[in-house]
Amino acid sequence: MIALSHRIANQPRVPLGVLLLTLAVAGFGQVLRVAETTVDQDPAGSAVGTTDAHLDTGAAPLLDPSVPTGGSASAERARIRDNVTFWGARFAADPRDFISATRLAASEIELARATGDVTAYLAAGEAVDGALRAFPEYPVALGYRGVVLVALHRFEEARDQALAILAAAPGDPTALAILGDASLELGHVAAARTAYADLAALGASPAASVRLSHLAFIEGRIAAAVLASEAAVSGAREQGLNGSVVAWYHYQLGDTRIATGNRAGAAEAYRAALLADPASHLARWGLSRIAAAEGRLDDAIAQLDAAIKIMPQLEFVARRADLYRLRGAEDDTAREAADRATVLAIAGLAAAAGTVHDRTLSLYLAGSGDDPARALSLAAAEIDIRPDVYGYDALAWALLANDRPEEARVAMATALAFGTRDARLLYHAGMIALALGERRQAASLLRDALDLDPSFDPLAVALASAVLAELQ
Repeated sequence: MIALSHRIANQPRVPLGVLLLTLAVAGFGQVLRVAETTVDQDPAGSAVGTTDAHLDTGAAPLLDPSVPTGGSASAERARIRDNVTFWGARFAADPRDFISATRLAASEIELARATGDVTAYLAAGEAVDGALRAFPEYPVALGYRGVVLVALHRFEEARDQALAILAAAPGDPTALAILGDASLELGHVAAARTAYADLAALGASPAASVRLSHLAFIEGRIAAAVLASEAAVSGAREQGLNGSVVAWYHYQLGDTRIATGNRAGAAEAYRAALLADPASHLARWGLSRIAAAEGRLDDAIAQLDAAIKIMPQLEFVARRADLYRLRGAEDDTAREAADRATVLAIAGLAAAAGTVHDRTLSLYLAGSGDDPARALSLAAAEIDIRPDVYGYDALAWALLANDRPEEARVAMATALAFGTRDARLLYHAGMIALALGERRQAASLLRDALDLDPSFDPLAVALASAVLAELQ
């Protein structure tokens, strides 16, 4: 069998719960824009930025998934940390102050988004628990608790809480969004479809549209996925959203287009995201993928350099290591080794947050061959809590890395049964077929992967091309 001298660090093409670890909940005319602030005065008289006043209305929080940026990334992070300090001190002074506890939770969630530090979600969860001890039925705190549960991959708890909220308040948009997201991650596509339909029925919104796009992609309805993602961008503009908020929707459109074979359209969307938010690490990531697919390795690395300076995501660093290997310039071997060490360090630092990075790390360890046994352990544990299409894909890949191709075939068949047309899935299925001696099937699957989206992984694309040349 051809050696698996590569790995896949991508998240699903239209990620909602993994790459951002956040919720995108419908706006319906009032959005809690974490990126936009009002100014409160602390007791000493210094200005402290806070989130919009919807926190105090008693309504469930309507969250957008963008990474907030206000001016420079460093200034934005300083503002957020000031908020954490301010609201944390207020809550510490009075544990009955559920408003301050909830605003502390909001600030910790914002910090997690702005820095990539998943442990901030743990702090947000503690703040939410404090708010609920003071006011057990506070809707805003319950909504934030759902955000935290999804972010930390506690999907069954998130689903159960959403159901409890809906039993008391049918049609609650936050609960419907959480229910749909958690159900999809649990592999319950029909339940997610119902929740998203109910959410969309409450009124047109970009966040509802982006969810419908994600669902359509998972179900293999490519044209519908693109149309819904385009509707999300249009809706964001109509609502007057700007900056990092609208940039996030442009990024999602880019990801949908690139995953469905429209690389030129994806580049247009990524550039629009970068125009709306020059600090968008996601737009840089998307442009890097396009540059690598077109053989512009220097440009691809430069885009990743910029993305990593903003937010050092595990998959960004892993992809840059791959690009260093492909480029092979002077000192690239040392740069690659440093990045691969950083990948493991990032995963280690995030261990306190549980299983958030387990899938990405499993794919990395399986493909690189660094630790196939651990890759399988991570994938098997993950499938118990997150049996979605990409969970079965990761399990199949880890099984193949451990020379268990028959079992890998079974897991891959489950992944493909969702109907998803994803180049990474097709590539994995092709390599499994190759390991089983099914040369014609392997060639067909690998060709489909390369035709669909040659940006999904540079080393995998190189290997798939070599395999096809050998099979012909």
